[in-house]
Amino acid sequence: MVDLKPTLIGDRPVYAPDRVADVLHLRLDLAVDMRAKKLEGTATTLVRFFRGGLREIDFNAVDMRIAGVWDESGAKLSHRHDKKMIHIRMRRPSRAGETASFKIQYQVLNPELGAHFVEGGQMWTQGQPEDARYWFPCHDSPQVKATSEVIAAVPDGYTAVSNGVLIDMRRDKARGTSIFHWKMGHPHSMYLISLVVGKFSVVKERWRGVDVSYYCPEGRQEDARRGFGKTPKMLEYFSEKIGVTYPYEKYAQVTAFHFPGGMENTTCTTQTDAALLDRRAGLDTDLDGLVAHELAHQWFGDLLTCKDWSHAWLNEGFATYFEVLFTAFDKGRDEALYELRQYSKTYFDEDQNRYRRPIVCNRFMAPWVLFDRHLYEKAGAVLHMLRGELGEELWWRCLKEYVGRHRNRSVETADLIEVLRDVTGRNFKPFFDQWIFGSGHPAFRIHYEWSPASRKAKLWVLQTQSSEPSVFRLPATLLFCGRNWEKPFQVQIDAKEHRFEFKLAAEPSNVEFDPDHWILKRTDFKKPLSFWIHQLTHGGNAVSRIEAAEALGRWPAASSAAALADAFGREKFWAVRKEIALILGRQRLPQSLPRLRGWLRTPHPKVRRAVVEALGQYRAPDAAKWLRPLFRRDPSYHVESAAAQAMAKGVSPALFPELVKNLRKDSWWDVVRAGTISALTLTRDPRAIAVLKRHCAKRHHLSARMAAVKGLKEFHAADPGIVPYLTSLLKEKDVQSFTLGVVSTLGQIEDARALPVLKRLKKDSKDDRIRIYCEEAILRIQGCSLAQTAAG
Repeated sequence: MVDLKPTLIGDRPVYAPDRVADVLHLRLDLAVDMRAKKLEGTATTLVRFFRGGLREIDFNAVDMRIAGVWDESGAKLSHRHDKKMIHIRMRRPSRAGETASFKIQYQVLNPELGAHFVEGGQMWTQGQPEDARYWFPCHDSPQVKATSEVIAAVPDGYTAVSNGVLIDMRRDKARGTSIFHWKMGHPHSMYLISLVVGKFSVVKERWRGVDVSYYCPEGRQEDARRGFGKTPKMLEYFSEKIGVTYPYEKYAQVTAFHFPGGMENTTCTTQTDAALLDRRAGLDTDLDGLVAHELAHQWFGDLLTCKDWSHAWLNEGFATYFEVLFTAFDKGRDEALYELRQYSKTYFDEDQNRYRRPIVCNRFMAPWVLFDRHLYEKAGAVLHMLRGELGEELWWRCLKEYVGRHRNRSVETADLIEVLRDVTGRNFKPFFDQWIFGSGHPAFRIHYEWSPASRKAKLWVLQTQSSEPSVFRLPATLLFCGRNWEKPFQVQIDAKEHRFEFKLAAEPSNVEFDPDHWILKRTDFKKPLSFWIHQLTHGGNAVSRIEAAEALGRWPAASSAAALADAFGREKFWAVRKEIALILGRQRLPQSLPRLRGWLRTPHPKVRRAVVEALGQYRAPDAAKWLRPLFRRDPSYHVESAAAQAMAKGVSPALFPELVKNLRKDSWWDVVRAGTISALTLTRDPRAIAVLKRHCAKRHHLSARMAAVKGLKEFHAADPGIVPYLTSLLKEKDVQSFTLGVVSTLGQIEDARALPVLKRLKKDSKDDRIRIYCEEAILRIQGCSLAQTAAG
């Protein structure tokens, strides 16, 4: 495996920039030309100087045309612009504590970053982490917080949405424009300033006097309600639990075409249009996690903002964990634990296959490198552990104090540690040194033994992680269960190896380590098969039962398969049934096949989808006969998509025309078409290559295009033209997500012919994400070439 860490994470520390002045207010007066893809106007910044004697002040301003600079008196100032910074010469030296205003007239034309003019007649901005400088001159650092206002003139028929309150909207008939004046009276960071322009309908609600609105394309109001309808419930829950009521006058969510996920711009989150759910999509899809994440940022990220990007987990870790907290409140504990489990698996994958780093890390090639699975999922899991150590009452008291003490300010991790000490009296620095400033996680191997003579249960707990730290120190719970009894024990893990003994009244039927799943860990528990069957039947939560199912799945015997099938019939929680079905599919035991076929009628669409996927693992010639009814029409888009792929694994040449015909189906987020493209790939039929290439075209939905790109990867060994074709797609630069997908795919193919194109794209692109993806792909290809040379 190629070691990505030295290049992507790097070894040179990055610090927040020095500041000569505090920014107090920013006013943008802009005209938006949708046809010319142009922003033109002025940025007026009010500052207060920290010290006197300064003759120059600088602003980040990348790839702009600067027409002139004036001070508050109207005097024109001399300036130099080096395409990255504008250096302004003041008429006289600054005085400490005095205020000054600088008005910069500028133009941005067809920008690559900052402001994005996209197909569908929209323009949206994206400032995080350091792209605000591409659409307005500013001090582009998260520690800089100021009030703001945006006055945007847009073509008639368009709406402009920005931060804060709409204080004026008027028409300029002579110019054929509508002018929107938004004012944000609370200080916030420059990267959170937003402007979205499009033709929108608005769904309006109220919560405790706060305007709550959802901006969507005309005619999609019901879809917006399905996607965002829980927002008032989230506002209530977060406000009550944090102890600081939602601090702003409005909360808007604006759906944007080609927007990659969500962005927590203060009071006006920009959201992917995937959040617009039609009725069928709503059966088994929700974006509640995304909606909760971006709303939680209004406290953690907006009201409180990390001082520099090395501490960005204070934004993203909290927002990620608040997804889990809302899930527990809204859907129950099992849903939340399952969600947290999936997040941990995502982090483990990055830790194992890409790199390992501390959560707080000031070494990076570019800030975007830090926005990874360590920053989101691992940090969320660490907060879960912190809550477990504190207990409910102290956890919420600490959060209330942390938010209340630092509202409208920038924070770093030491501020949170200080609050924890002040509220609880405990020194949490060891906890943070281990989990936040340190890297990795514990891996446990646990062996169980019962001594009939002494009536003692013996556990050997060994930490097996190979890298530093070799020992994690943490409290843990051991839970012994028997017939109508449970006995918990609290232990302290503080050594590489522990041998515990526990006196019990009778031999237990099961023992669990960390039964409530507070600890971020990997565990290999050696205990009898009967213990796992007991846990599958009686486990106190969904994750315990899933862990038991997985353990039984590693015994590919008739007895374990029967136990799994019986548990499927008893189980009430959908995710456990889903995982059981997938495990049986991986086992591929003949006796499980009739049970799986019978479960195709299960009502829950997520379980039904898993059953379909499990049947696909058998690669049975008759699979098409069983699955065709679901393939042709199922209430769930995802089940239809899964059925196409499961049928294709049967490798029937007669299926190919049927799959091609299925490409005519439209669906939410193009789920069915994308699944059908993946199915065509699975047929390994050379005729699929032409179909896949057609669906890489720009006219298709991103989901279908990405499925086609990934599909072509599977044919590259048979068709030498695949790599040149994929590199040709990099000429298109309109949709960042598509470019990133193509670059990633080329890296996975590991063909040296892609290197010149990837190196040129890395050199020419201003987009840090594209450059980072290129660098990773280049490293993988070069690493493969070196390995092949050494092997030769």
